[in-house]
Amino acid sequence: MPRISVSRHGLKAAKMRLQGGALGGGIRGDVGGWSIKATRRNTDFLRSIDERKLTGAGVALTLTLKTCPPSADDWHRLRKAWQERMRRAGMVRIHWVTEWQRRGVPHLHVAIWWPDAYRISDPIRAWLELAEPYGAGMKGQHGKCIDGPVGWFQYLSKHAARGVKHYQRSGDNMPIGWQEKTGRVWGKGGDWPLQAPVFVQLDDEGFYAFRRLVRSWRIGNARASGDKARELHARRMLRYPGDPKISALRPVSEWCNQTQALFFLGNLASRGYGFDLIESKEPTP
Repeated sequence: MPRISVSRHGLKAAKMRLQGGALGGGIRGDVGGWSIKATRRNTDFLRSIDERKLTGAGVALTLTLKTCPPSADDWHRLRKAWQERMRRAGMVRIHWVTEWQRRGVPHLHVAIWWPDAYRISDPIRAWLELAEPYGAGMKGQHGKCIDGPVGWFQYLSKHAARGVKHYQRSGDNMPIGWQEKTGRVWGKGGDWPLQAPVFVQLDDEGFYAFRRLVRSWRIGNARASGDKARELHARRMLRYPGDPKISALRPVSEWCNQTQALFFLGNLASRGYGFDLIESKEPTP
């Protein structure tokens, strides 16, 4: 049956596969860059964070190299060594993603929290020391404070716009020797305040009505922004060219606040569509 998941900062609606097990799962093999599943897991984590409980002083960093490490293993040794230094220096929590420049060199986007002070120079200095063999220079490193919830939403907005097809996540920009095995492309650590999603199960008619509500909301936002291409994309979001059967199964996944998502459910209830709440488990920090 169709199911809706409402997180603190987003929603998903999809038809569950009843035969052959749930979608996903299984044993993970070598990671080969940003897959749809990796993007989904990163998005689900970011959407579940309760920004009201983010204690400490957060900073957003972009850490770069001049030359590419010979292998993904070398890159991850560098990242892990830097992250271990940050742990010993007292970091509270961290979220990181690996992306690639057009010239095929990886870089690191990081959100890191300290107990009581906005420390930007210390993590950059540690990176320059560890990444010196790859030509890391001061000019290529960037940092800014994550100033409360507003700063966190600015960090989220950048990652919300980046799906698996974004050029910095495209396999076309990966070094040739990395394309079969990149290792993990995102990760987290430390104490993250998470809010469990609300799961709702409904019938097919309710699922289709919910998708139409989300589409109308997206069209309205796009029209308000004046972005014609974005509006056209929103109008076509439920279509799969040439195959109406696939269009009928197409899921939706959106960044929005929980109040808006619950408003959609209230709209369904007011129009007579029934649904059931499903018990959810607390997410793992």
